[in-house]
Amino acid sequence: MPEVTGEAVGRFYTQSAMTLALLSLLALLVAILISSLRSDMNTGIVAVVLAFLIGVYGAGLSVAEVAAYLPEQLVLTLVGVALLFGMAEHNGALARVAQYALAASGGHPALLPPLFFLLTFTLSAIGPGNIAAVALLAPIGMRLAMSAGINPLLMAIVICTGANAGAFSPVALTGSINAGLIAQIGVRDSVLVSQIFIRVAALQSLSALTGYFIFGGYRARAESRGPRLAVTLEPFNTRHLVTLLAILTLSAGVIFFKVSTVVGAFVLAGVLALFKVGDSEASIKSLPWNVIVLVAGISVLIGLIEKTGGLNLATTAIAAYASAGTVNAALAFTSGLVSVYSSSSGVVMPVFIALIPDLIQKLGGGNVIEMIVAVDLGSHMVDVSPLSTLGALCLAALPETVNKVRLFRQLLAWGLAMAVVGAGFAWVFLDVL
Repeated sequence: MPEVTGEAVGRFYTQSAMTLALLSLLALLVAILISSLRSDMNTGIVAVVLAFLIGVYGAGLSVAEVAAYLPEQLVLTLVGVALLFGMAEHNGALARVAQYALAASGGHPALLPPLFFLLTFTLSAIGPGNIAAVALLAPIGMRLAMSAGINPLLMAIVICTGANAGAFSPVALTGSINAGLIAQIGVRDSVLVSQIFIRVAALQSLSALTGYFIFGGYRARAESRGPRLAVTLEPFNTRHLVTLLAILTLSAGVIFFKVSTVVGAFVLAGVLALFKVGDSEASIKSLPWNVIVLVAGISVLIGLIEKTGGLNLATTAIAAYASAGTVNAALAFTSGLVSVYSSSSGVVMPVFIALIPDLIQKLGGGNVIEMIVAVDLGSHMVDVSPLSTLGALCLAALPETVNKVRLFRQLLAWGLAMAVVGAGFAWVFLDVL
């Protein structure tokens, strides 16, 4: 009988780990493929099934360990915000806001996408961050887009992109995470942190401008020279004003007092329901459960992929093909592709930024600041995808009458395309210029 050496055992376990990592990545591809072929199938359900099969019977994890990958806070954020704004929709408060906002634009729909880009950029940059900005403004912006005849895909693009353009502000949550990560690889200059923010914001703005022209912004501008869109203004009643006060309270709490979005949304929704200002029963029935299951299910599978080393396997394999002249494009593309299905700041940035020193050493050179910008840009440009939190919030904000399956596919296509566009921006503005 041949002797079993420690080296042989080590090789066995290494091969097993590689197999699980590859299998978990293939599971994600299978889930997306099934959902693209079967529009009646929720990708989140497929993802959970595959996560349990691989995690329990392949990786030897317990059911509780796999279930622990469920993003409770994200799910509660989606439910709480949707519940609060659902009440505002059912009692007519959001409809009044839409009317007055459209009137303020002079009846010109072309002014609304730039307006919401600036609003989400500002709100994100001054502290709350991109997720909070989208959570607060998407319910208003998406419904306003429908009433104003604006392509909802365009509104989702400007809202998500505006929030991400402001996300790397030194005082924003994502900017703070970014500063901490780059400090770990030796970049501690606050001026450089601000430069990274400006460069990422400029490139994000360019992508929003591109979407504005592709999806009819310039046509709306041309049409605005003709007859203006008629707007019927209905007066606010007490219930509307109290509901809007609750929304403003949530915004102020998140911005100035660091109140958790999920806590604030649930507390205020509970108060509105208690005093019968909002219809909680109707709002609960209209919650975007498909979107919630989708985001939760994908997150469970992503957690398993992290556990098995699948993300590290994917990033290492693609990074191996980078060269000194294309490293920024490669980083933007790879980080964008992974970020379509994963947390941009919670997963992708920590993984890719940590790779930068080794990449510079292996490639024999490289600009660390430009490589950080490439990772930040690539990981966030794809967040319009409905598999990301920002895209999911926009999708959830649409009224029930809208075909969400169609918009889901459009947002997914745009998000995937941004992995390529982000790589192109990185190549032109970071590798070439």
